[in-house]
Amino acid sequence: MEARTLELVFPEHTNPLGAAFGGFVLGLMDKVGSYAAARRARKPVVTVAVGSVEFKVPIRTGDLLEVVARVVRVGRTSLTVEVEVYKERFGQENGRVLATRGELTYVAVDAKGQPVPVDAPEAINGDAGTD
Repeated sequence: MEARTLELVFPEHTNPLGAAFGGFVLGLMDKVGSYAAARRARKPVVTVAVGSVEFKVPIRTGDLLEVVARVVRVGRTSLTVEVEVYKERFGQENGRVLATRGELTYVAVDAKGQPVPVDAPEAINGDAGTD
C-alpha cells in the first residue's frame, strides 16, 4: 500500500540559512506515512515509533517535495512504513533527488485509541510479519 503527496517549501518552513527545518520534513513524513498505514489497515492509526531518519541532502526554500510512503511490514496490530522525500528544483538539470528517507511504525486503533488487529495481514515483500 502506498500514499504520496507534493509540498512546496516556503520561507516559513526554513531556518535563516534557507534550509528546511527537520521537524517540518518529519511532520510531512509522519502525515503521509499515516495515510499509507491507514489505507492498509482500513482503520485509524497512531504513530508509535520513528526509526532511523537520514537527511541526505539539504532541502531549500523553493524546492518541490514529493513524499512517498510504502507499507513494508504488517504485524498483528502494527504497520511499518518506509517514507522517502524527493526534492525537485525547477530549472535544474539533476531533477528529482532523494533528500530524506526514514521508517515509521504505526498501530491500528479503535475509537477509544486502543490497539486493534489489522484485518487480514497480507505478505509485504514476502513476509507477513508478526507482533
